[in-house]
Amino acid sequence: MNQQQKQGGSDQPNQITINVVVNLPQSTLKIQVNINHDIPFDKFINGIKEQIFAQKMKAQYEETIEYLLENGSIIQSNEIRTLQILGFKNNCTLQVRLMLKGG
Repeated sequence: MNQQQKQGGSDQPNQITINVVVNLPQSTLKIQVNINHDIPFDKFINGIKEQIFAQKMKAQYEETIEYLLENGSIIQSNEIRTLQILGFKNNCTLQVRLMLKGG
């Protein structure tokens, strides 16, 4: 059972692992998320943003965030289609690029 977990296996058929790479102006943050592929992107990304930001930082970046899936798709934060429909696959990578407002 431990071996399956190490290999990223899941007993939930709709569960996928997404590698989120957050490009900050001065650093890079990597987060791995195991999630149901039927969740809408906007709900998924709200959870990611909660992990990235402290409340006081959020206002600096809020309107200057780009989401880029490894297949080249740029996704808006208010996108309501599911992760599966948008092309998210198991172990795919989502690039999140944050820029300071006005910068």
